[in-house]
Amino acid sequence: MIVYKVLQFQDRNRNIVTIPKEIQDLLEEQIDLMITQCKAYLPFIKCAFPYSKNPNDAFYNLIVGSAVLVFVNQYAMRSKFPTAEDFAEFGKITLKHRELIDKFIE
Repeated sequence: MIVYKVLQFQDRNRNIVTIPKEIQDLLEEQIDLMITQCKAYLPFIKCAFPYSKNPNDAFYNLIVGSAVLVFVNQYAMRSKFPTAEDFAEFGKITLKHRELIDKFIE
């Protein structure tokens, strides 16, 4: 029987996180970069989601879709698999950027 130990780390606020700091930093950088470029993505969002009443939701989905690729690829490069706790932490990271998206697109 193989037993996997989940490594836990503490972030700046002493919260227990399971995502390694390097992956978390890359994820944050990717999300921040996409948020700063959100005005450039607006024509694509309007074309791809013509019936969407809220472009913020469409843009948030675009960011999360891009960020999940970075997230999974970073684990794959380390020959590891993200756990359920890692995906929960990923959700928390992306959710905290939601307010920034709402401020950029009004």
